[in-house]
Amino acid sequence: MKHIKRILAMITAFMLILPLAGCLVPKNNDESAVAAAPSGVVPAPDGTNGSESPNESEFDGQATAIELGDIQITAAELSDTFDQYVGYFSYGGDINEETLDQFMRMTEETLIEYYMPEWKATELGLSLTEEQEATCAAEAQTEVDDEHNMLLCYYGDPDGTVEDAAQLTDEQIASANAEIAGILTEMFGEGYTLDDYLSMRYDSALSSRRIALLTELLNEQSVSDVSVDQAAIDEWYKDALEEQRTEMTEDPTLYLGYQNGSELSSYEISLYVPAKAALLELVCVPEDESEADRIAENADAMTKLEAEYGKLVLCSEDETRQAEIKAEYDRLKQENETLLAEQADSSGKKIGSAYAELEGGASFAAVMDAYNAHEEGESGAFELTVFLDGSEPDYPELAEAANKLSPGAYSQVIRVDGDYYIVRLKEVMEEGVVDRASIEENLKAVVTEHAQAEALQAQTDAWLEEAKAAAVYHRETYDMLIAMYLG
Repeated sequence: MKHIKRILAMITAFMLILPLAGCLVPKNNDESAVAAAPSGVVPAPDGTNGSESPNESEFDGQATAIELGDIQITAAELSDTFDQYVGYFSYGGDINEETLDQFMRMTEETLIEYYMPEWKATELGLSLTEEQEATCAAEAQTEVDDEHNMLLCYYGDPDGTVEDAAQLTDEQIASANAEIAGILTEMFGEGYTLDDYLSMRYDSALSSRRIALLTELLNEQSVSDVSVDQAAIDEWYKDALEEQRTEMTEDPTLYLGYQNGSELSSYEISLYVPAKAALLELVCVPEDESEADRIAENADAMTKLEAEYGKLVLCSEDETRQAEIKAEYDRLKQENETLLAEQADSSGKKIGSAYAELEGGASFAAVMDAYNAHEEGESGAFELTVFLDGSEPDYPELAEAANKLSPGAYSQVIRVDGDYYIVRLKEVMEEGVVDRASIEENLKAVVTEHAQAEALQAQTDAWLEEAKAAAVYHRETYDMLIAMYLG
């Protein structure tokens, strides 16, 4: 069973494979548990999983299904991956010999593509260093240990409050192990233990990490000699500039999307500025919301009081209750006003301290680090590009402040929707084509990256075809799987 699920670590464009870190199965042993088998095993039509067969006396999961150099892809790996395709693509549809043949071709190509880097690296004499091998092994073991811990907590703690198995009692651990053992027996048959499962997961995690590193080595070798000449750079620049000019003239906010790091932006380098813009550095102190829940509760209570008061007034009823409502409403209103003022005062004092540090000679970078929210070990730098011609769609107040500054200067404190800002004008970008000399180095890097990507894709495709041709296919597994589904 050692290598049965290594292939489940791969990511393919054809199917969805459950994450390796996912749970074993739900906390029950009913029929639905079969659909959530360990490591993404998809049950076959008869309810078995990929490492089983309707006729176990004939199906040998450890038999070699495909040979790729020294790599032996087992019948179980082929079966598991084939089941994934059948389960994903044929959902709700008919299964016939033609579709099964297509799924098998896809399965074989997926397996070959997954192992191709390992095969090609061996052919080229590339290998991981001892340190890399040790790192892969350590990371794989950590992943398995984390999953083991998760399984024990998941099955040993019904309340779901324990995150470290060391906090479980011996009784809870015994109960968890018993439930896990029962599930594994249901999925894999008698004799399949938790150690077997964790060993399989370790092999899968180790294999995926080794292949990822070998792929990096192959990629580096494939693009090491790729370069671009000036003609290629000029041609790419001409086409990209025309594209940006056309698109940004129609929608100037595309420029802001690129400059401000939008994930939706498709641009790799800015060649055109559709309107005069400014690159700002910001110190930002968000609105204090420490009492937000209390304020919301009060507001909800006030709404209910308003409704009750309205009904009483309409019916001219219970003047005593009306007075009580007015008093309670006024109390809540006053409390919210006080809380809001306290929050604003807290944020105001903080931004005031930031401004005082700047006036005292602190650098803007240092103040950003001190006052802007950021992850530990990261910079607090906060940059934003805005238009200066009055067309700024999202931050008109910041653009207005920037218009009054000269490069290098910073503004007074500005409040926008409860948040406080200090703006520093870092750079002004005039409308029009970006000075090419200022971006030539970056431009060459972008064009080179494109050329490398094309070369890498071509080389990978060629290697994949070589691997397909070099592979030796043992059709016994193929014939048996097809017969199993058709029979």
